[in-house]
Amino acid sequence: MLPAPTVIEATVPAHVSVRPLSWLRLYRRAVAKENVTSAWAMPVVDPERAMLDSVTVLPRREADALVDAHIRTSVNARKLQQMCDGDAGRKGVREQRRQLYAAAGWAASEPERLFGRALAARRCKLEPNHPVGNYYCDFVDERSRTIVEIDGREFHSEPEVFRRDRRRQNRLVLDGWLVLRYAAHDVYQHLDEIANETVAVVRKRRRTRPD
Repeated sequence: MLPAPTVIEATVPAHVSVRPLSWLRLYRRAVAKENVTSAWAMPVVDPERAMLDSVTVLPRREADALVDAHIRTSVNARKLQQMCDGDAGRKGVREQRRQLYAAAGWAASEPERLFGRALAARRCKLEPNHPVGNYYCDFVDERSRTIVEIDGREFHSEPEVFRRDRRRQNRLVLDGWLVLRYAAHDVYQHLDEIANETVAVVRKRRRTRPD
């Protein structure tokens, strides 16, 4: 492992009783046989157990990025949820449940990932990469008929892309949708302000629109 870590953290069976070295930190768990696999001829926990134990000790920002990077690839979300149910009340489970709710493993870009998590933190999740008619939109709330688009400069600066975006937006507006557009740069610089504005708009439109 390069660069070499100053501390290595490992999960071991609950019955293990050793005095670890200063650079080794052990976490004791009652690990079921089905949660153990092997790598380089050594027994290791499966990806779901590794993630659950990791979010217990990682700083929040690092844990967010870890979950989003792996929740739809190497980690099975359903299996992870079942593991949380089995470990109910133990350290780390509450944080992992929060992570499962807020996970943005679908995100096509870093600004979309940050924005999706900001909405989840405000308990106002919108459907990501959701179809509306013939279009796919970054974030969609069907109930309030609100769409949020996050515009990255690298994807939206070409003249034809710019014109196509405007034609698409006009079609959506004429069909009764409110379209909010934010630049990726503003997501990085003013995430809380943008997320708060979106949540306020969505909740107001939900209240005022007929069911």
